Amino acid sequence: MSGPSVDIVVCIHNALDDVTNCLDALDRTRFTGPQPGVILVDDGSDRPTASALRDWAGPRDHVRLERRDSPGGYTVAANTGVAASRADLVVLLNSDTIVPARWLDKIARVFDHSPDIGIVGPLSNAASWQSVPELAAPAGGWAINDLPEGATVDDMDALVELAARSVPVIPRVPFVNGFCYAIRRAVIDRIGAFDETGFPRGFGEEDDFTLRAVDAGFGVALALDTYVFHAKSKSYGSATRSTLTAAGQEKLRLKHGAGRLERGSLTMRRNPYLERMRREVGLLIEARTGTTTPAMA
Repeated sequence: MSGPSVDIVVCIHNALDDVTNCLDALDRTRFTGPQPGVILVDDGSDRPTASALRDWAGPRDHVRLERRDSPGGYTVAANTGVAASRADLVVLLNSDTIVPARWLDKIARVFDHSPDIGIVGPLSNAASWQSVPELAAPAGGWAINDLPEGATVDDMDALVELAARSVPVIPRVPFVNGFCYAIRRAVIDRIGAFDETGFPRGFGEEDDFTLRAVDAGFGVALALDTYVFHAKSKSYGSATRSTLTAAGQEKLRLKHGAGRLERGSLTMRRNPYLERMRREVGLLIEARTGTTTPAMA
């Protein structure tokens, strides 16, 4: 088969219900290239999760299971998975995601658009700037958009694909959310691994990697026609997540400069293609359900 080789790296620490949903969806992935490899990194999960992962990986020849006996943190787990891959494209996929059937073909097509594109991400219900249809929650913070009533993840992927027809470009962006983070092999070969010293538990490691990739001459782009559901994992509580996020942002400011981060955030906030997608997705949801979303205002 033609097309790039792909490995999907899933880093796992407990939260078995979310993990099960993620793996079930990976089984339904349809890719026109060679069968994607799946690298599961079990970062010191408890016995029920570890056993479930062994059971899932055992009969699947394309799956590799890497087990860490004690948790090393997300970034260490991600580097473990990336180091185990030799594929043309490596996709870091959070264990609390649900992918639609055609997600991987659409992400791979963005890389085909230009050889300089090194990192690609999709849209989602809960992925900061990449969220549709709502960006902010009513009470503040990022929105976590529910699926429309009666809709599946594949339904939303089709809806987002339809909305993307109104945006006939592949937008270049300064950042991509790490929940579904696709990397060209050349980027890894050029800049190395994620910074597990500065960001041992995640929460900033993908922004640091992205900025380093940009400095090395690679472009960063979005697959606007692709939707991956993000459940927001229970591996960390909200208080712990807030603490880790603040620490990660401070590390980024020290390493890359506050001005650069602020300019990047402003660029994402004002991105006309993302604004158009939020509005178009809101209109399509209204047509489907009769419910108006704030993105349409």
